[in-house]
Amino acid sequence: MTDREARLAKNEALFRGVNERVKEVKGELGAAGRGSKIDFICECGPGECVEQVQLTIAEYKRVRANGTHFIVKPGHETAEVERVVREAEGYTVVEKHEEEEAAVARRTDPRR
Repeated sequence: MTDREARLAKNEALFRGVNERVKEVKGELGAAGRGSKIDFICECGPGECVEQVQLTIAEYKRVRANGTHFIVKPGHETAEVERVVREAEGYTVVEKHEEEEAAVARRTDPRR
């Protein structure tokens, strides 16, 4: 894995961790009513991105069911390390396709 690919993987893992906490807090506060969308941080690799994507808690949980999947703003995919799994309104689900990147994603998955 190149230094750039390692940096991208670390950034994505960091944003995924932040989003896990967002989900917990919003759920505890009742701010995420059934079907209500909440703001999550784009989990793309570039560290300077702070854009948000909106998902329901159920949508977020579906993405998180697979440790190699991440949510990104449409157009924020990094083709060299991931592939598009699904496109939805306002967000894209990507999956790490190289074994090393996928291993980092699984190892840093807060749900494992």
